[in-house]
Amino acid sequence: MIKLFTLENLSAFSSDAVYKICLTLEPYGLLEENLQSFENYDAMLTASRFAAEDGDTVLVAAETGDYLAVKRSLIAKLNLAERFSPEVADAMAQYLAEDGEKTQAVDSRAHCIIADGSMPLLTEDGLFSGFTVPSGAGAVTLLPLDFTRLDRVLEALIRSFSAPAQPAAADEAPTETPDAAVDFETPARRVISVLTQNDCRLALAQGDATSLLAGLPQTVEHFSDCIEFVPMDMQTQAEDETPFAAILRRAKDARAQSGAEYGAAISDIFSDERVDGQSYFALVAVSDKDGTKAKKVTTSSDADLRLMLPHCIMVLFDTICQKVQDSDSAEQTMALTPGTAGAPGQDKKISKGIVVFAALILLAAILVPTVIVWKMMHAKNTEEPTVSDVSQSAVGVSDQSTLPTVSSQVPDQTTLPTVPTSQTTPPADVPGNYLAPAEPAATDVSASPTAAPAPSTSGTFTFYVFGYGHGVGLSQTGANYLASIGWDYAQILANYYYGTTLVFGDVYPASINYGGAAYETRQYLASALEAEMSGSSQREALKAQAVALYTFAKYNNFNLNTSANAYGKEPSQQCLSVVDEVMQAGLYLSYNGQTALTPFHATSAGKTTSFVNVWGGTNDYPYLRGGRPSWFDQNATGYQTTFSISSADLKALASKNLSVELNGDPSTWITVLTHDQAVNADIGYVSTVNVGGKVITGNEFRSKLMEGRIRSHCFKLVYTPGA
Repeated sequence: MIKLFTLENLSAFSSDAVYKICLTLEPYGLLEENLQSFENYDAMLTASRFAAEDGDTVLVAAETGDYLAVKRSLIAKLNLAERFSPEVADAMAQYLAEDGEKTQAVDSRAHCIIADGSMPLLTEDGLFSGFTVPSGAGAVTLLPLDFTRLDRVLEALIRSFSAPAQPAAADEAPTETPDAAVDFETPARRVISVLTQNDCRLALAQGDATSLLAGLPQTVEHFSDCIEFVPMDMQTQAEDETPFAAILRRAKDARAQSGAEYGAAISDIFSDERVDGQSYFALVAVSDKDGTKAKKVTTSSDADLRLMLPHCIMVLFDTICQKVQDSDSAEQTMALTPGTAGAPGQDKKISKGIVVFAALILLAAILVPTVIVWKMMHAKNTEEPTVSDVSQSAVGVSDQSTLPTVSSQVPDQTTLPTVPTSQTTPPADVPGNYLAPAEPAATDVSASPTAAPAPSTSGTFTFYVFGYGHGVGLSQTGANYLASIGWDYAQILANYYYGTTLVFGDVYPASINYGGAAYETRQYLASALEAEMSGSSQREALKAQAVALYTFAKYNNFNLNTSANAYGKEPSQQCLSVVDEVMQAGLYLSYNGQTALTPFHATSAGKTTSFVNVWGGTNDYPYLRGGRPSWFDQNATGYQTTFSISSADLKALASKNLSVELNGDPSTWITVLTHDQAVNADIGYVSTVNVGGKVITGNEFRSKLMEGRIRSHCFKLVYTPGA
């Protein structure tokens, strides 16, 4: 999407230039609704950065009087270096050579500065030349609001639009350069700390992903003492060997060759043709004394490919930490409960074996009919759960310990009071107010009907559910991931509550009322933070969640019911430290001078949904209109879940909870009317659903009719007739 960002108050000369830009670029996708204006340049430049990271092509248009200063500010905002452009200098040379007074009046070097890695967009005389540079998944272009100089700049920009893309070969995934800004040092230190404490070593099979870690032995203390790179030909694969089998073998070989307690390997990126389009996947395998298991990380977005291998490294590090810690806990249990008859440790081990065996039987019973039903669905379906596990002994048995950690309780509030006016403004000497771009809402569409099965008086309804929670505002899974790749708390908040301002200097109250009791503010926030995300989460994600917790309490006049959020866990030192930092800065979010409403949830369906989708009404909060991408939520454990219920039980629930009597063919009982396409064209957060002639919201369907038995109101429903 092409967007044009300008200031609100422009001169007539600059307004004419804006009109020329819109008229010239309309055939290339610049629409009137994508023209956004801002109060100041700082807000505009911050918005351009976030929009580009979301994949938009952003045109930043600045008036000539401010142009040189705005240019340098934009380069800094994008975290790029400045470079001197000889092309601009050449264009200026003839113009300046004609008149010596002009040369003295023009800061020629300032005009020649562009962003490193950018393509210059030259004006006729070189002055106020623009540039375009890739940023995130999109690009940012700087244009001068000079009616006479724009023609040549726009011609060059159009040529860059018209450059044909080079498609990847059909059997290969596109090659993407991993994000250089990903911080591997922090998670590497955590792995090394865990390995050192347990006197263990890790052997990594060398490959494209592990090459990203090549510099860590020089920057991370004790890295080489704990982690060894094992040379291995990643291309060697037997003719009949699947990618899963190959990566499992490499992890085992790395462990065997080094003698380390743990071996690991990360595959290349593979492409996978699906009915609903192409997807990509990579595999992460870990081997230890108990066996070898692989995790599959997938995406259907070309834009996310650059982050896939870095994400695989994060998954690997987290898996190793969990395995080492679990192994240490098991050894301590055995030491406390020696193998004597009737020992508690033995009882626990036997019980666990029985549970695993029973789980496998249940899994088989669920998977066989599920696969059959899935193949019957003619409509375009979503991806399977995007972080899955494959072991040599039990294919498909899920390991529930993957990063990121998310809340076990979802803050689904049901009543939302009116917005109080905030009297606090940020101090003038504190920088860092973030304003993210307001984007189009998550638009509802009519649901695509599935082919009705043969009439039957009984059968089973199967829900394929995506995400966990109501899907509005901050995703805790997404926040944790963004923090793991280097985003700070302010960037995370701006992504999920786009259009809000981060305010500094608020004076926190002494206590907050929760469930009818008053709690000291620090204790309440730290305990709620621990219950919502746990102290093992990324620090910047915890800071974002802490600000959201406090802002939500402030919005509700510091008087919350127990449905507002989880609470009651003993806070870790990490959570206490985060709360101290947030309180000291006096942070909260505002919108147009009022305290913002900041709901949050565990895991989105890949995009957030709107406030109106969940709670209805006319409270159209611009920063809660949904459609915000939440990277890699689809890779989280438990992203997709399945729930089945008999037609008889569903009929009883409808009678009890909706006073609706369901009769006749069960395949006609429930019809999804509208949803927001959060997953794909056929699946999204359900806005309206018809149950036996009564239309209710998707959230009412989940919470009232189904009594919370499905984890989200983003679902696909399939009815299977009985025999």
